[in-house]
Amino acid sequence: MLLAITQGNLLPLSPSPLPFPRQASSFRAWGCSARRRSPAPFPICAASEYPTPSAPPRRLTRGFSSSSSSPPPQPDHILPDEEEMEEADIGMWIGEGNGEGRGQKKKHLSELSSWGIGGPCRYFLEASSPSQLISAVRYCRARSVPFLIVGKGSNCLFDDRGFDGCVILNRLNSTERTGPGAYRVGSGYPFNRLGVECSRDGYSGLEFAGGVPGTVGGAAFMNAGANGQETSDCIESVQISTTQGWVRVLDRDDLTFGYRRSCFQEMEDLAAILAVTFRLTPSVSALEQQRRFLERRRKSQPLGEKSAGSVFRNPHDSEMSAGQLIEKAGLKGFKLGGAKVSEVHANFFINFDGSTSRDMRGLISLVKEKVHQKFGVELHEEVRYVSYNVIERVR
Repeated sequence: MLLAITQGNLLPLSPSPLPFPRQASSFRAWGCSARRRSPAPFPICAASEYPTPSAPPRRLTRGFSSSSSSPPPQPDHILPDEEEMEEADIGMWIGEGNGEGRGQKKKHLSELSSWGIGGPCRYFLEASSPSQLISAVRYCRARSVPFLIVGKGSNCLFDDRGFDGCVILNRLNSTERTGPGAYRVGSGYPFNRLGVECSRDGYSGLEFAGGVPGTVGGAAFMNAGANGQETSDCIESVQISTTQGWVRVLDRDDLTFGYRRSCFQEMEDLAAILAVTFRLTPSVSALEQQRRFLERRRKSQPLGEKSAGSVFRNPHDSEMSAGQLIEKAGLKGFKLGGAKVSEVHANFFINFDGSTSRDMRGLISLVKEKVHQKFGVELHEEVRYVSYNVIERVR
């Protein structure tokens, strides 16, 4: 999943999103509960609302902070495997020197997309530690290079021309049990794997995640959910990095979530989600519940096909789901170029025959138009468009 967008002056963004739909969770500004309440406009998490630290930004050390109530202490030293990379090292990663590393030029984004669509990016980096990721962001900002951070690429539609900037692949795969039912997980960790591990350990809250593609950071960013569960239901805290290189830990009361929405989508200074801490509840039936969810998914979704999961959010102004509306509009199995509406689940669009980004985006637009004409319902995408030099914000 796409985790961050930056360089707003170089990457124009679409207007701010509409208020939450009626079935979304709603929250007071900077204080929220997972309980359902009456709707409220979506608050914007401005940089000015963060606690202002009295100490300068720190470099990351091994592990994660545990509190956002006060600035983190300055470490006595930087552990060897967490040392911040020098700019020259990153330069060699992306081809400015003769060194070898995990970076390259002109990597095709189709390799990072679950749709298998996308042209080459100008630069490509892999970051396997928080300090590497932060250093890569600083490097790009210092040179006004547009960048984006991706995980599994399971909700992105990349441009056929690629991306005129640096793509940073999130490989923050750390996991730690910090107590009974408490899991501190790197943002690049596969979300479905986490769901399976938690259920096997006998904890409930992430049973739905067993079949959800993407990463932990992407799930928090989009507030992924299924079968009556949402990621936000069991989030205790989230560690983030800002575009200025600060590291902050936001507790649950600092965060707002709704149906496929989170305050991270509106943070102008967000560079990346680094880690998420979950608090789960003991359950003897969690694993069996997950097995039922997975069996239902196998029967109702086109697993094994090149898709990005659900293309549209379920609308708040219709009793039918997005998939039902598309099917009732007679579009199940409809094809445009190499893209088609799945015959198994109408809210899944498939790259069945070398689809281009233009094919897929055209199909999405056509389906939106037909559903609106027939039912008067406007569908809103869950997927995000990453054009050659524009990243569109979630609406």
